[in-house]
Amino acid sequence: MLVHSRHNLLSVVLAVTAAAALVATLLVAGLTASSSAARATPVPFPRQPRGLAAPVAQPSGAEQPSGYFGQVSCNPKLMPGVRMLRDLALRTYGRGHDGGVTRSCVSGGTSEHKEGRAWDWMLNVNQRRDRRAAADFLAWLTAPGRDGLPGLQARRLGVMYVIYNKRIWASYRPQWLPYDGYSPHTDHIHLSFGWAGARGRTSFWTGRVAGTDYGPCSVFRGQPAAISRRANPRPCGEPAALVKRSFRPTRLFGGTGRVVRVAQRRLGTRLTGTFDNRTWRSVKRYQRAHDLPVTGALDKPTWASLDPRSVRRSAIEGFSPRRAARYGAGRWADLRLHRGSAGRPVAFLQTALRMRRTDRNGLFGRRTAATVRALKAGHGLVRNAVVTPAVWRVLATRR
Repeated sequence: MLVHSRHNLLSVVLAVTAAAALVATLLVAGLTASSSAARATPVPFPRQPRGLAAPVAQPSGAEQPSGYFGQVSCNPKLMPGVRMLRDLALRTYGRGHDGGVTRSCVSGGTSEHKEGRAWDWMLNVNQRRDRRAAADFLAWLTAPGRDGLPGLQARRLGVMYVIYNKRIWASYRPQWLPYDGYSPHTDHIHLSFGWAGARGRTSFWTGRVAGTDYGPCSVFRGQPAAISRRANPRPCGEPAALVKRSFRPTRLFGGTGRVVRVAQRRLGTRLTGTFDNRTWRSVKRYQRAHDLPVTGALDKPTWASLDPRSVRRSAIEGFSPRRAARYGAGRWADLRLHRGSAGRPVAFLQTALRMRRTDRNGLFGRRTAATVRALKAGHGLVRNAVVTPAVWRVLATRR
């Protein structure tokens, strides 16, 4: 299922905020509120639905209802929580089949499928046994718990929303509403997960109530978010401005064309002209090796490093290492830079450290941290990766 949107991935990255996300959800999901139809379920629900058996003892409490977390990255890899629910549902009900999880990042609009956290369960509403399985599962998923809050199992599984037979139910708006998206979803149930649910870290699987996982964050403004296996317990901050701008267009998994071949040639991978799995893995390896956000995308920071001649604007253009050190010491000596810092101060630091030009991208990553430690150790400073005023003084005075 691809949710309707006129926005591409990058515009979503630019627009995503906590307040706007909920509004976007209602528009993107194709909701049309109708008080007369709000309580109608997609199929008649049984009074005692057959549900899924949790693999561990369940706690007395449950997670808070999942908020809406729209697509911000391109990660065509099956997430563990989605895989576990898929396998358990197919095994329990013995009906339908797997309609797929991952999608090409260039087809259709924004979708959690493109981050591996949505599943299509092929159950045809016109087939009696399929319809019965769908009714059992959806009634069990959305039923209230002892606390009176709706969707107990949806909360324990970290389900964000579900669509079936022209109806949609969301954890953040727990009632069945009409759905008029491009597909009526009469042949499959669509399930989208929040990040905690997608990672399989919720109480249904672990027996421990999970906190909110806000998902991956964009390091640079207007760019895809970095892929991470780690839970993120805090809302994303404001992304840094790009340090370098390349004229090369952003390309995502599933893309094709001459520009993909250019990247493949520079990455030393097979020249197919298609942004396939092999290319996706090569891009991530390159990004890890060059202190770039590991987005798996041929984004602007990656192009600026991979093809330096494509850079048309750079914040550090014309700055020698010594001049960059003096400039940085004058402007950011009191700014605490460390692993994860990003933006112009980091780019000037990387230049002052005389790092390779392909690594001067404005993200304080593993390579930058190692260079800072080596500098501090060589000048009798505390050997850690935190940039202090003393570091800038050393850089500004060394030959």
